[in-house]
Amino acid sequence: MAIGNFDGVHLGHEKVLEALRRVAAGTPTIALSFYPHPIKVLRGGIEPRCLSSVREKAQRLGELSIDILYLVHFTKDFARMSATQFIDDVLVRALGVSAVVVGEDVAVGHNREGTRDFLVQELPKRGIALHLVERYELDGTRPGSRAVRSLVEDGDVRAAARLLGAPYMLSARVGHGDKRGAALGFPTANIAVGRRLIPKRGVYACRVEVLGHTYDAVANIGIRPTFSGMGERLEVHLLGFLPQSLYGRRMRVNFIERLRDEKRFGSSDELRAQIAADIDSAQKILTHD
Repeated sequence: MAIGNFDGVHLGHEKVLEALRRVAAGTPTIALSFYPHPIKVLRGGIEPRCLSSVREKAQRLGELSIDILYLVHFTKDFARMSATQFIDDVLVRALGVSAVVVGEDVAVGHNREGTRDFLVQELPKRGIALHLVERYELDGTRPGSRAVRSLVEDGDVRAAARLLGAPYMLSARVGHGDKRGAALGFPTANIAVGRRLIPKRGVYACRVEVLGHTYDAVANIGIRPTFSGMGERLEVHLLGFLPQSLYGRRMRVNFIERLRDEKRFGSSDELRAQIAADIDSAQKILTHD
């Protein structure tokens, strides 16, 4: 078993998971994580905008050949559980694990008392082997959920992808919009992102997976100032997509590069010309990506 929150499943997480697969040597592998995010419980209901939903986390772990995502329901009672209790009740009695793999910043139990040193001392007493994964850096930067979150918020999805080992992505169902894109000649799919972290407002070159196919795409994140829009939206125009209804379909949007800021245009014709230019820019980027 590997223990962590695994938000975004970045390259630092991948090093832990690589070690887990080596240790497992063919036996089932488990990634233990928590839901909801511990910060929501510990800070009185303030939920962070996560890099990945539970569905996306499970999907990514599956792509990395991890067999089971074991979600612990994180409650106030669970937060008060001592590190010793966590080991005995969860690792020993509930799961019967034979080995645990952790990174350098792991901590379990009340007030994070179960540090790596604690686990080194306590796990062998219960017949559980502990494997420590040393700090990993990429060009002097330590991949971490906080670092990735900051890059995404700044719109630097290219740099975020380097730390993630894959493009930053959102997976959600297509909802109904106001059909303004179709009226301009560029129909868009409106994505309901909920509490997910979305990149900085602007226009992005993307790759989109839907209906079993992958399409180049241009996405706009913002409030549509040309039409006095209200509320932030993610709208995606798929290139080379044959017109058909996508309402209710699950779509995965992979953000490749930010093209420009969102801005207000003086007319629909100006906006139409800019969208065409954005499509051209996106195609050049995606052709060479």
